[in-house]
Amino acid sequence: MKLRKMAAIFAAAAMVFSLAACGAKDTTSDDGTKKDTEAETMIVDKENKEITMLCEVNGTYFTEPTRHGIVYAEGSNGEKAVLRGLADEKEFYQALLDIGATAGDNLTDEDMKAGPDNGKAVEGDKLNVFVKWEGQDEIPFADIIKCSEGEYEMDIRFGGNIESAKKYNTGCVLCLDSCATGITSDATWPTGTTQNEVAKFYGDDSVLPEDGTQVTAIFRLAE
Repeated sequence: MKLRKMAAIFAAAAMVFSLAACGAKDTTSDDGTKKDTEAETMIVDKENKEITMLCEVNGTYFTEPTRHGIVYAEGSNGEKAVLRGLADEKEFYQALLDIGATAGDNLTDEDMKAGPDNGKAVEGDKLNVFVKWEGQDEIPFADIIKCSEGEYEMDIRFGGNIESAKKYNTGCVLCLDSCATGITSDATWPTGTTQNEVAKFYGDDSVLPEDGTQVTAIFRLAE
């Protein structure tokens, strides 16, 4: 009986260790690539200056406008974006630093109140952003966005804004116009664009897969 009891204890301990190992964060792979979660929701490739992030399609914004391209699902704006990001925006900020990107940090809350004629563009290093999913090779992120003003042009910059991100916890990873809180945002469209309805943005249901589908966003530091 004692032997069987001891065996059971060792078996239970082994199971707990196994579960803990599955749930632990593996921060670095054999090739030096950083992995930010056990599910690899974000992978940082320093050598190629690239970050990949898992996301989910939010079909709400096929028909409703939004200024949010990607927002961390657990942020306060987690349900307000074309894509729900599955990685924390603050970790994403650090990942951008890790690949050598420099933040602009040029926008303030007051800038977000700008009128249609005096908005400011976000600054910071330029990022080329793509998206892909099962059965679809990577395409420019701009291809999944519809704009009320015609073809959506994209100039994504590493705005930075880490203190604002910590203060508001919105989860904003990529905003579709210049933003003082989003870690990255679009310099093509100045602050005040959506607040003043200069342009409206939607997910393009003729390009994106159905609601809830998992997709991968790819951020590459522009040369």
